[in-house]
Amino acid sequence: MKKGIMSLILELALGACVIMLMGYWFDGVYVKDFGVAFLVALVLALLNTFIKPILTIIALPITILSLGIFQLIINGFILTLATDILAPDFQITSFGLTIIASICISIIYSLLGIGKIND
Repeated sequence: MKKGIMSLILELALGACVIMLMGYWFDGVYVKDFGVAFLVALVLALLNTFIKPILTIIALPITILSLGIFQLIINGFILTLATDILAPDFQITSFGLTIIASICISIIYSLLGIGKIND
């Protein structure tokens, strides 16, 4: 069944809470306020919908050779793109921290059920 608009807004709000949590957990992650975190959640949703599948297909051989570990690099790159889009209000200091933050975001998104296609 397709999600309603309220369900999407709720998922974006939960995603914004996760982004704010990353700002509190890690010193190198700067999020200006909740509005920016909401925009980050929206940009991540759009990038994960349109850009990530293309990158995953292009990087499939190296992902297979690395037994899936390269997918972490792709997740970090997607988060870096979001950082570049919202640069002054959302910043992550290093790519290593970006990888760690993307792992944490992925785990919390999975626990909360954010981004599931079927409910």
